[in-house]
Amino acid sequence: MSLKGALASRRGFLGSVAVGVLGGVAGCLGDGGDTQDSSSSQTDESETPTESDPGTVVKTAPGEDTPTETATETPTPSEDPLSPSFRPESGTTEYGIDLAGVPVLTEASDPPVDIYYWSDYQCEFCKQFEMSKNGALPQLIRNEIADGSARIVFLHYPNYGDHSWTADVMAKCLWQQVKDNDPGLFWEWHRTVFENQGLDGGDWSSRDSLLGYARNIEGIDARSLDQCMQQNRKQHEKDIKQERQRARDEGFSDTPGFVLYHPKSDQSTSFFGAQPYSTFQQQIGAYLNQ
Repeated sequence: MSLKGALASRRGFLGSVAVGVLGGVAGCLGDGGDTQDSSSSQTDESETPTESDPGTVVKTAPGEDTPTETATETPTPSEDPLSPSFRPESGTTEYGIDLAGVPVLTEASDPPVDIYYWSDYQCEFCKQFEMSKNGALPQLIRNEIADGSARIVFLHYPNYGDHSWTADVMAKCLWQQVKDNDPGLFWEWHRTVFENQGLDGGDWSSRDSLLGYARNIEGIDARSLDQCMQQNRKQHEKDIKQERQRARDEGFSDTPGFVLYHPKSDQSTSFFGAQPYSTFQQQIGAYLNQ
């Protein structure tokens, strides 16, 4: 299907949205993230979400079952350190997402399911999705990504002010630096930022700290990264604004936000929050069985 057709179909789906609530699933509702001045102050602790905040699942394709929290999760087959395969891709997907300049996590050249993932480095529930022992991302990497069933497109939604913008711009610069020769270095930095995450708006997410994480990773040119931040920040901010606006167009005000898209059927499923692996597993399985 053409991009025009896919977007038209997408608009048609929105006329019959069904909403379900998954208890115990939460997302980070920030301060809007509109500031882009690295000298600004951070959000305070009062804006930190709580575990009791519900997440919402939005079904954008009619006639599908809403994933339930009672689904059995597949045990993680290995506790070995993750070494996911990132690759640079280009062009616009059938769902209308521009892949130029964004990391794509995939083991296959043309997997049947796309997962579009919007996040904020300061969001505790993004960290939960990516880093917790039972987080969905490690299990997706070891299962659906490894067997070629899906790919994950990493997108930005700065939601907590200036430090969020700085982290996202640095991520853009780093991906630009490493994508062609050693894209795995992006994961090393990305993971390190989440490992050092603190929610008090402190030094962990300052420009100097973010550069410091890069300096400690062999293979990353921190000086070049700093130069990119100075020379290309406006362009990267423009690209990040477009990614964030697309998330808002999808109805997300929280992070993390996800869209699962099945090009073969032109169907999509949207949800936010630190969803369990079973949510992804069930929906991907439903698409593959069509």
